[in-house]
Amino acid sequence: MRINKYSIPLAVIFAGIMALTIVAQEAPTAPGITQPAHQSQFASGNQEVLDLLKAGMSPAVIVAKIKATQTKFDTSPIALNALKTGGATDEIILAVIEVSMPKKEETTGSTSKRRVTDELSIKFKELQMTVVTVWSEFGHGTGFIFDERGLVMTNQHVIGPSEIVSVQFDPRIRVPARILAVDPQKDVAVLWIDLAALPNAIVAKIAKGTEADPAVIEGERVMTIGSPLNQRKIMTTGIASKVEPRAIISDININHGNSGGPLFNSIGEVVGITTFGDLSTQGGPGISGIVRIEETAAVVDLAIGKMSLTEKPDARLLPVDPTDKYPFEAIKDVVEAKKFDFKPYFFNEASFHVTLMTPLMTYRAESEARREAEKTKNKRTKSKDSMPSTSTTADQFQNWREYIGEYKPILIITAQPALGESFWGAVGRGVAANYGIHTQANLRFKTDFYRMKLFCGDKEVAPIHPGKVYRLMNERSYFIKSNDATYAGAYSYPADAVNESCGVVRLELFSEKHPNKAENKTLDKKTVARIIADFQPYFLSKAENTLSVAP
Repeated sequence: MRINKYSIPLAVIFAGIMALTIVAQEAPTAPGITQPAHQSQFASGNQEVLDLLKAGMSPAVIVAKIKATQTKFDTSPIALNALKTGGATDEIILAVIEVSMPKKEETTGSTSKRRVTDELSIKFKELQMTVVTVWSEFGHGTGFIFDERGLVMTNQHVIGPSEIVSVQFDPRIRVPARILAVDPQKDVAVLWIDLAALPNAIVAKIAKGTEADPAVIEGERVMTIGSPLNQRKIMTTGIASKVEPRAIISDININHGNSGGPLFNSIGEVVGITTFGDLSTQGGPGISGIVRIEETAAVVDLAIGKMSLTEKPDARLLPVDPTDKYPFEAIKDVVEAKKFDFKPYFFNEASFHVTLMTPLMTYRAESEARREAEKTKNKRTKSKDSMPSTSTTADQFQNWREYIGEYKPILIITAQPALGESFWGAVGRGVAANYGIHTQANLRFKTDFYRMKLFCGDKEVAPIHPGKVYRLMNERSYFIKSNDATYAGAYSYPADAVNESCGVVRLELFSEKHPNKAENKTLDKKTVARIIADFQPYFLSKAENTLSVAP
């Protein structure tokens, strides 16, 4: 075959043949119609290239145009040679071939799946860096960073009357926060943190709507990011069903722990705070109400005004929940043991009943409760006419591994205010009894929990979560009556909070009545030894895992 001076390299021709073959397989001609190989239905793209060449455009410009266009090209050998004759360089011809090659997912057959994402889904990775978990003494919720000075917005009900508040950015970073301003009516609170401790954090953009260009419109796609499950940031999307002067109504699902999170419009701007969920009585997701971001202006201004009068929170890192689990085998052994001594875990100190809860103690207590319930049930089915039991005690533990996943390697100390009768109440009841008159003992809580401090030697141990639990007592019987409410303490500490180097382990308990006067309790040696022994399997397991991954 005679080759003229305009012939193109063999590799380019071969690539063109391959592209044409694949295209032909993807788009066959209609039945009954014969199409010559040289007569392409995609000639328009080639003509555009020839027109650009005639106009004197550089190869770089033409290649950029080819890659940006959606026009089809003819990559048959004849068509490619025509481009070469028209002045196209090898670079231009290769660009034509590359854009004509089907994408990988287009050649995998009819079972291939295409992912469809909207702008909010794409923005999730960035927007989640504006969201934090807000911890208070009464639980946790969601918040978001909205000012580069370290201001965080959340719901007022997330922090409640708590005096201790912190902000957690991810599983390892948690810092103290100060409460600057709250508005209980609008359910908004503004906190202050030091952003120096959160180097990866991003400040959320607040929407500035106008009459001509509102921040959010009805029917617009919206999204919220919250931390309902173990501080993992979760995206939930929905539609802004109705935009009212002070609130936004949406079908978005606000899970437990999402309160205080940002509501983003379709371009990623904050337009509201997710506040409550109105669950449907028909079992559907219902609707959710969101406070419009414009409603927070007054409390934000108040918070900014207080910044100069308030000591800035420091950037120290606070303890966080461990990300690993307590070893399964240790749990299994303690459950199967015939005896378990609970005495070291309980003691009374003046006005409080104190419980020291390790993973082993907690699981053993719950397993014994299930055993006792099983025994009670079996007593009812002992007669020969009864149906045989459909379960056994062993059945209760067949899913141990899943169940004990909830048991974190932490020490929990609870302080429950004791119930008691007043002195004069007891005297009056005794006098009435002398005359044959029966009266009920009127029991009330002796005090209200305020805070606790744990000391390892002379050093105070920082709690992971300093918590308070609301307790309501409403009991009435022939002998007693009790109608009272109080707060109990529930503080969680790291697994190594009590260790052999402490020497002396001491607990200080404070009541609301005497917030600066502590009731002191030094833990006895048996209790300290038991706590250390309970966490020993965890530290051994942790050491083994470290060695197994070492190079």
